[in-house]
Amino acid sequence: MRAFVLALIVTCAAAWGGAAVGTAVPPPDLDVLWENPYEYDWMTYAFFCSGGHHTQDDFTFEESGVIMGFEGWFGYKTEHPKPFTATIRLDSGGNPGGILWTADITNVGDYYTGDSFWDQDVYRTLLTIDEEDYVSIGAGTTYWLDLYWTGLHPGYWLCEDIGNLYALDEHYDFSAFFTILGSPESGVEPMSWGEIKATF
Repeated sequence: MRAFVLALIVTCAAAWGGAAVGTAVPPPDLDVLWENPYEYDWMTYAFFCSGGHHTQDDFTFEESGVIMGFEGWFGYKTEHPKPFTATIRLDSGGNPGGILWTADITNVGDYYTGDSFWDQDVYRTLLTIDEEDYVSIGAGTTYWLDLYWTGLHPGYWLCEDIGNLYALDEHYDFSAFFTILGSPESGVEPMSWGEIKATF
């Protein structure tokens, strides 16, 4: 019955032109570690995230956590879903710096929100990281996330016009819509992905 009610809500929202998925529900075994969730009324722009065009947005954890996945809101011009490459960069004076961690993500699901922007449909894209690529991130430090779509260009990462974002090495006062999913770490000193790999 619950699944039927949820399906009915999604169908009605799509028919009314509103967002079928607002703050999307993460998988039941993953917590939200950080979020700038999608809001249709706040959406003002879209930056390329494919075909050699990279976009990075910053985030800071309030408590340490193990990152196990992401969700972002994207528009696609060609066939999807396709794999993503996710990269977390260090902060360098308020800019994206050196690479802390990177992984190719092939477990990708696209869910139509019922919305459109410019001439494209809006999708909530869920990216689930393979266990061997999980990464621990400490609290209180700013990092930069790059979600790069490997499908045929163009793919667009949807944004609102407030925040701190880089696209093609240029700064913009925008924020991309994305959520970081995983498991909080309480009382555990986190290790970076590089530190973990160095122990092998």
